[in-house]
Amino acid sequence: MRARPSPASRSLGPYLPTALIASAALLTIAVFARVATYRVAPVFLLPILWAPVLVRRRLFLHPFHYVLFAAAVVLHDLGAFGLYQRQFGPFWFDNYVHFYFAFAGAFLVERFLSATVPVRPSSIYAMTLLFLMGMGAIHELAEYASYLMLGEEKSMLKPSTQSFFDTQRDLLNNLLGTLAALLLIAAFRIFAGNSARAGVARR
Repeated sequence: MRARPSPASRSLGPYLPTALIASAALLTIAVFARVATYRVAPVFLLPILWAPVLVRRRLFLHPFHYVLFAAAVVLHDLGAFGLYQRQFGPFWFDNYVHFYFAFAGAFLVERFLSATVPVRPSSIYAMTLLFLMGMGAIHELAEYASYLMLGEEKSMLKPSTQSFFDTQRDLLNNLLGTLAALLLIAAFRIFAGNSARAGVARR
């Protein structure tokens, strides 16, 4: 029988340091941003950062998973320094952001579904993958809509300075990030289960 995740702490204590540090980082980035649109980014990103904390018990939010999520929000905001137009190693900064956002998000979504949906783990993994890929697709549609309405200079989508296949590449990185997280979750559960059975056998 699948173990139900423990509920999140009622206390803000395990989450508050992460939220405050990430908030300070977002505000500092806004002050020194080289890309003008990121100077108002905290207006949108701070609510996104704090929302999981406010509904932590309903989400069954784990403090470490929240650290991963907060780091993803700050990583995205580093685009304020023009990083989305740069490559690091063989990949664009955008590739790392999409991979890591999906990676961090998978832990939150999988834990919530495990606690609320009474189905086997393989179904939870499939639901997590479909949810995150769906959210990624909605994000890409929003990028394309901004391109159509605002033009390339002001939009989130910039095919002339990035890859023509930027949308496909972003979705691929979302897929890889989600799969990486799910593999880690499955491996941890197998290891924990084997350890528990070994402990029982020694008694």
